[in-house]
Amino acid sequence: MTGNNPVLDIALETTGTTTVLSATGSLDIASVTQLGEAGRKAIALGGDAVDIDVSGLVMCDSTGLGMLVRLHREAQAAGQALSIRNPRRHVADLLAMTGISKVIPVRTSDD
Repeated sequence: MTGNNPVLDIALETTGTTTVLSATGSLDIASVTQLGEAGRKAIALGGDAVDIDVSGLVMCDSTGLGMLVRLHREAQAAGQALSIRNPRRHVADLLAMTGISKVIPVRTSDD
C-alpha cells in the first residue's frame, strides 16, 4: 500500500505472523491520519505482531509520537505486540526523551 500524501509514504508487508509497516518521509500533523489508517489496517490483518519500521522517517512531531502510542494500545487490545524498528538517531532520541521507548519496544537492525 502506498500513501497518497507525498509527505509520507507507507508500505505494508506480511511475513509469517508479523506485519511490517514501513513509513518514509515526514510524520507530522499533515500525515498522522495516514499512519493511523495504515496501522489499523495492519492490526486488522491479525497475526502476532505489528512492526513499524521508521528507518525512512526524516521528521516526526508530537502528533506522530501520539499516533505511535495509540497504535500500540490498539495492537495490545487486539492481542498483538507492536514494536518500532530502526529509528534514525533523531527519532530514537525523541522516543527516549518522551519515555515512549520504555513503553513500546524499539528495535534496531543490530537486535
